[in-house]
Amino acid sequence: MHLKCNITDPGCEEFSALVQELNVTLKAITTDTGESSFVRDEFCPSTDGCIVIYDQDIAVACGLFRKHHNESCELKRMFSKVKGAGSYLITQLESYALQKGYERAVLSTRRVNKLAINFYKRHGYSEIEAYGKYVHTDRSICLGKALCN
Repeated sequence: MHLKCNITDPGCEEFSALVQELNVTLKAITTDTGESSFVRDEFCPSTDGCIVIYDQDIAVACGLFRKHHNESCELKRMFSKVKGAGSYLITQLESYALQKGYERAVLSTRRVNKLAINFYKRHGYSEIEAYGKYVHTDRSICLGKALCN
């Protein structure tokens, strides 16, 4: 596998195609696509970041972060369809977030999505207090991690 990271924006054709696959996958696991949690038009290049991962010129993973609160960003729309690309993706997203001045990353996923929860925990994320629209929502779990150089 020869993975390559490309910084882009949510309007990128490959990002959009991967997010469509993510939506189908999430719908099957959680009965919800998760689309309502991210609005493309709210993407701000000065504070947010979007990445597509390629394996030999084929888009295999995507994700983005947006400003959350002060020095923290929120990871959104993470998806990988190739084993190993997700780990590369999260390290690239975290590195890019550090470059933009973020010190912490947070995210939310559905509790039923055990594969995602285990993935994030393997990458150093732990459960945090619910935030935003996830407060008082038992079906969601919020995770966070301090970013470091």
